[in-house]
Amino acid sequence: MTDAPSFPHLAAPGAIGPLALRNRMLLCPMGDNLAEPDGTISERQLAYYEARSAGGAALLMVGSAAIAYPDGATAAEQTALSHDDQLPGLRALTERVHAHGAAIAAQLVHNGPNAVLDIARGRPLLVPSIPPRLRMDQLSGMVTPDELTAMTEPFTRPGAGISYQVATEEDLAELVDRYAEAAARAEAAGFDGVEVHAGHGYVIDAFLSPLTNQRTDRWGGSVEGRARLLIEVLRAVRRRVGSGFAVWIRLNAREVGKDGGETLADALEVAALAEAAGAQAIHVTAYADPGRATGITAAHTPAVPGARVADAAAVKAAVGVPVITFGRLEPAAAEAVLAAGSADFVAFGRKLIAGPDLPEAVLAGRPEAARPCAYQYRCIGNIFLHRPLACAVSPDTADEVALRPGAARPAQHVLVVGGGPVGLEVAHRLAANGHRATLWEAADQLGGLLVLAGEVDPALAPLCAWLAAEAERAGVAVELGRTATVDAIAALGPDRVVLATGAAWAPPDPPDATVPVLTPDDLLAGPGELGALPDGTVVVGSGKVAASLAAAAARVGSGTTLLAPEAVIAPELGLPGRFRLVHDLGEAGVDVCPGTAVEAFSGAAVRLADGSERPATTILWAVERVPRTALAEGLRAAGLDVEVLGDATGAYGLEAGLAAAARFAARVGRAAEPAGVAG
Repeated sequence: MTDAPSFPHLAAPGAIGPLALRNRMLLCPMGDNLAEPDGTISERQLAYYEARSAGGAALLMVGSAAIAYPDGATAAEQTALSHDDQLPGLRALTERVHAHGAAIAAQLVHNGPNAVLDIARGRPLLVPSIPPRLRMDQLSGMVTPDELTAMTEPFTRPGAGISYQVATEEDLAELVDRYAEAAARAEAAGFDGVEVHAGHGYVIDAFLSPLTNQRTDRWGGSVEGRARLLIEVLRAVRRRVGSGFAVWIRLNAREVGKDGGETLADALEVAALAEAAGAQAIHVTAYADPGRATGITAAHTPAVPGARVADAAAVKAAVGVPVITFGRLEPAAAEAVLAAGSADFVAFGRKLIAGPDLPEAVLAGRPEAARPCAYQYRCIGNIFLHRPLACAVSPDTADEVALRPGAARPAQHVLVVGGGPVGLEVAHRLAANGHRATLWEAADQLGGLLVLAGEVDPALAPLCAWLAAEAERAGVAVELGRTATVDAIAALGPDRVVLATGAAWAPPDPPDATVPVLTPDDLLAGPGELGALPDGTVVVGSGKVAASLAAAAARVGSGTTLLAPEAVIAPELGLPGRFRLVHDLGEAGVDVCPGTAVEAFSGAAVRLADGSERPATTILWAVERVPRTALAEGLRAAGLDVEVLGDATGAYGLEAGLAAAARFAARVGRAAEPAGVAG
């Protein structure tokens, strides 16, 4: 007997048309910006997709494969499927994936009105009609100067400019042919199928939406007219590929928050037309007003778990082909979706970016064994900035090659001081590579500041638990309540010492207030403090910690204020997550004040630089951190070799710390023979 959860529906074999799949767990198609600058497949892509096929997913969908590259593309590093000279790399990709028993499909796309690379090259954007002017909301301005530079760089290149080509009959005939050619090329490269992207505002969706398609000819007007491009593409693709090659679509069920946009009723009609034209599955998604900063997290990268399931269920009731759903679904929830008959397959995006072996863990009844996504939006946030895909909590993501352990060497005994996330990350990697890892933590629990972070942002709590469990699985010798001193370390005599002792939150100077003034360290030391925050709490700080504390205070009291000295709040978060967090703070009643400098305290109030005061019952001060350096200095003075990682270096942030830990473990390399039992 076993208490492990069972996932019979996720584990069951399935099929999309002729394509047999080993289970119901798919990799969601996502642009990755990992290709070479000419759109050909890179070694990073090969390793990235290989890791996810080895992790047990049934089908990997390669997102945003550009059918007319570089025309109609969003970035130079977008995967290209437009010319035969790209075939060698594409074949290498399919071979890597097939070697692990997974199937692979290419998502065919022409980005149309969103083709940033066309803008950068001064090429007109292909559109059904001149689109309405985009109006950005106020949250869209919450970007750092560096981010703004990265976002706008393509628009500043010589010759760049925005103009439009309203598609002619000749343009559309060529476009349909390019889709068919790309599908045939994918089949020749060994792909098992293609997904025609008909959502997210790209060219086919621009024709489907009544907001962006104002045509009065046969390509516009009724749902059937607006769907004509999609149907012509499907028919052309179906004619060009063999009967054993699967073809399906990704389709918006609605445009969230867009009056006059696509509706579920429209989507049901389009889905039926697509099925009749040869689509063998419908992957149900949603789009939103791109001018709304929270649109992404309301639509195709949802902040609310299972936000797209109801739409998938509606589509499934209207068609006779399989339906794919997605959207922040934990394995238990995904199993329930399939058991209820709301969908036939579940595509995981962010969860497989962070933990590529999630399907394998689910099949073993241990989903918690896969590294969890913490929904910090670094992945899609990087795409916004025209940067390669990355993950805030998984250093390996898109760096699988660089982080492979180095050449074999004699096993070493490494002492890691500090049981926060960085210490745990480096310790479990060293132990997994065959070294003897000992970890000392002064507190009576592991996790460091991540414990508090998990309380104020529940999405981070599973990461804390996973890191501790991973250290145990790897055989790290953990000693809690162990204070590290120079003498104690010298007496242990390790081959290497890694300090991941973090940084302390500095209190205000002077703390001249008649109300409690607490730092995050105080909250970590007093577990009951967070749940007992009174009405009228004032949080001071600009980072995600401060913003999350404000959210936590608002959950237990009213009248919370966030005074952020910097203009941008929570810059550590990827842009969509940042926009969502600040929006949700406002919705929770938090008075959010960016760019507000605090000058002093005045009794039961905070005095601002402009002379005004904000009353406070409790002040949470999360402004400045001071690296803990004393132990490192003492060890170096004693002639010991020390590696300092994480916040203790003064380079703050979970993402940077985990990455540094992974790089160090890779440099130390794999032990020639295991070191034996750690102790």
